[in-house]
Amino acid sequence: MFRFTRIMLLLTIILVATSNLTRTNVFAADEISSLVLNKNEVSLEVGATTNLTATAVFVSNSTENVTVKTDWVSKAEDVATVYAGVVTGKKEGTAVLTATYLGKTVFVNVTVTKRVKTMTKDKQSIDLRLGGTENISLTAYYDDGTDQIVTTKADWTSNNNSVATVTNGLVKGLSSGTAIITAKYNNQTLSLPVNVEIVKRIDAKKSQVSLLLKGEEKVELIATYPNGDKVDVADKAEWETDKGTVADVLNGVITGYGPGKATITASYGTQTTTIKVDVDNAIKLDIDKQNVFMKKNGKEALKLFATYANTGNGAPEDITERAEWTSSNENIVYVYKGNLTANSIGEATITAKFGEKTITTVVDVDVPRRLELDKEVYSLQVGTPGQLKLYATYADGSTNNDVTDSAEWSVDNDAIAFVTKGKITTYKSGETKVTATYGGKSITAKVLVDIPTSLELSKKTVNFQVGASEQITLYAVYPDERGKVDITSKAEWLSSSVETASVNNGNITGIATGAASVSAKYGTKTATVKVSVGVIDSLTTTEKTNVVMKKGGNQQLVVTAKYTDSTTKEVTTEAEWTSSNLKVATVEDGKVTAIGSGETQVTATVGNKSITFSVQVDTANKLVANIPYLIFDLGEVKQITLSATDSLDASHDVTSEAEWKSSNPLIAQVSNSGVVTPVTRGKVTITATYGGKSITIPVEIGVVQKLEVDQRFIAMKTGQSVQVRLTATLSDGSTKDVTEDAAWKTSNYKIADVIGGLLTTTAPGKLTLSANFGGKTITVPVEIGTLKYLKTNVVKLDLKEGEAGEIQAIATYTDGFEEDVTKPAMWTSSNIMIADVKDGIIKATGKGTATITVSFSNLKTKVSVTIK
Repeated sequence: MFRFTRIMLLLTIILVATSNLTRTNVFAADEISSLVLNKNEVSLEVGATTNLTATAVFVSNSTENVTVKTDWVSKAEDVATVYAGVVTGKKEGTAVLTATYLGKTVFVNVTVTKRVKTMTKDKQSIDLRLGGTENISLTAYYDDGTDQIVTTKADWTSNNNSVATVTNGLVKGLSSGTAIITAKYNNQTLSLPVNVEIVKRIDAKKSQVSLLLKGEEKVELIATYPNGDKVDVADKAEWETDKGTVADVLNGVITGYGPGKATITASYGTQTTTIKVDVDNAIKLDIDKQNVFMKKNGKEALKLFATYANTGNGAPEDITERAEWTSSNENIVYVYKGNLTANSIGEATITAKFGEKTITTVVDVDVPRRLELDKEVYSLQVGTPGQLKLYATYADGSTNNDVTDSAEWSVDNDAIAFVTKGKITTYKSGETKVTATYGGKSITAKVLVDIPTSLELSKKTVNFQVGASEQITLYAVYPDERGKVDITSKAEWLSSSVETASVNNGNITGIATGAASVSAKYGTKTATVKVSVGVIDSLTTTEKTNVVMKKGGNQQLVVTAKYTDSTTKEVTTEAEWTSSNLKVATVEDGKVTAIGSGETQVTATVGNKSITFSVQVDTANKLVANIPYLIFDLGEVKQITLSATDSLDASHDVTSEAEWKSSNPLIAQVSNSGVVTPVTRGKVTITATYGGKSITIPVEIGVVQKLEVDQRFIAMKTGQSVQVRLTATLSDGSTKDVTEDAAWKTSNYKIADVIGGLLTTTAPGKLTLSANFGGKTITVPVEIGTLKYLKTNVVKLDLKEGEAGEIQAIATYTDGFEEDVTKPAMWTSSNIMIADVKDGIIKATGKGTATITVSFSNLKTKVSVTIK
């Protein structure tokens, strides 16, 4: 293309020069020189607009904004339109725009992408160790309902590259600190924080170190990470000393260099900690016990040892008697020359000082690790005292230490009970909590005063004739030694129908034929006796015994008792109702509530008679979909309607009640109402489940059976463009132009590129053009600038020295097209001292014979030149 432009420019100069030989040419002031646009490449989203401006440059060097005067044309208006320089994106794809003014034309390449509605990331923050990496995945959700992983398409930046870098979503930690990673794709931007080697805290295993001169000690440095991990980072931390002449440190190893005190600082990440170092060439102190546990009024002895640097064998020396001993709290622990006396419960620190050195130990006095009560629930009678025992478990592992008298006791409600030293005094019926506190710890027990755990009846059902009586005994069951207590005379008795049965202190008398409920109430608890007066012949119902319900529904069942005297009575509320499967349905006084799908047997019992109902909840004998299979393409949605036939052969639309599932949501998704939405092309099955039955509908979305192109072979010239159309045949036999949707590529992008099936060549050669769509691929062989012959108009040329001659080169392509390639061809001479050549023009520079070779597109031909 560049060589062609040079040729055109040379021809223009020659024409102008020739014209000037005959006449003088003066350019008009308004003659245009060139047309310049502010953009030659435009990228925008569907629905977005951008402005192009056109500027005319005249031969007089003046300029003018001619945007509205320019003729704007889009070669793909379904992709992008242009009006007065305003470009609007219509659909995803590419388009070429032309701007023409006063004969000057400029091209603009437009790329339209789908509009990103929103974008999500799979992580909200990242914690990395040094040198660690972690990937972030970005998903773009477009306006058309599709989504795409765009991790590698986004622009990634880090606001602190010294801490963390990011490349195509891969974050790498470089140094301790924090950074913000930002991803930008189209009109969306997301960011997330990155923490590199951030620890919550660091702690040295020792906060104080005593060393002899030239002595060494390795100190562990424990880093605690946000996830709870604990790691020794002594070898990785940065160590500093404020007095290098006293002590220095390397990778956690502290070395004493001279007498005195120094502070070692360890830094790791953003955290620091310090260690006090005492270096002495004279002495080091050790105490025989670091932690001491004592009982109150107990005694214990500590030993203090000193190690001297000038001691021959380095053996420690007992200096207990010579040291200065102090206690942080003498009310808890008193110390004299290492002898300890425990005075009261608590904790104290004992310090031993000798010379300039000190050492400490911690003493616990009767500080319990755990408290236990002998009873967690204590049941008592009014006026009857009780005793709770409190035991402490100490750090030394000893248990069953009775601390009842030493503890502090309290009660939530002193109107019910009072407690002192574990002894409980009860005042009235009720429930309260008793709390015991000892050594900073507390424990509670529940105290029940005259509260039974349950009521028991001697009989739960009574069946007798009119005029008969039966005595029922009521027991209160207590959790203490009382066990079951007869409270028949203390309870409140009540009959639901005094016309049927009366009750007095548990004595039930039949008054008239029928059924009743007799209840006994004591305190807050109630027990019920089902009473049937008269002999029941049978139980009947006016309802259907086969009940079909939906989940969450209710249905009232009615039961009627027929007695031997031919009388009848509705006994729905007097009957005892049971459900064989409470997960399917529950029943109370004949009212059935559907809980979950399945079947259960609901039974009503009065006396020795029963009637059973079969209850089915959300069950189906058969499921039927309105369509056996689905075949459609992207951009469409389909509705599946589901019908269920129950055991009564009744059909119901259960589309919105069924459970819907797609075998591959990445291909197609299905809503709770049976609406199928395609995501991408492929095959998937949609399954609907209802009432223990399932049905499967096969779905094909844009499944391609065959691909076809409109050209099976392409022969082109360099710089030429050819549009190839691609047609897909779907599984239902329909065809669709998928040129814009296919994935196009060439086997050699150095000589040709392809966008949306538009093949543009840049250099001669052979390649393969391929298109992929719906999992299928088709290829087309392409030949670019392939020559069949290269000839010259003469094969031999005779010239005189100083003369010039011209040779013309003609190229014949494989398609039979002939072209004058004199200018673009390469010309060489075997001896430029005899004949020189440029663009086919031969100059005779000396006498003799030379061979002129012309080369074009891998073909060569020769001309013999003789200079006389």
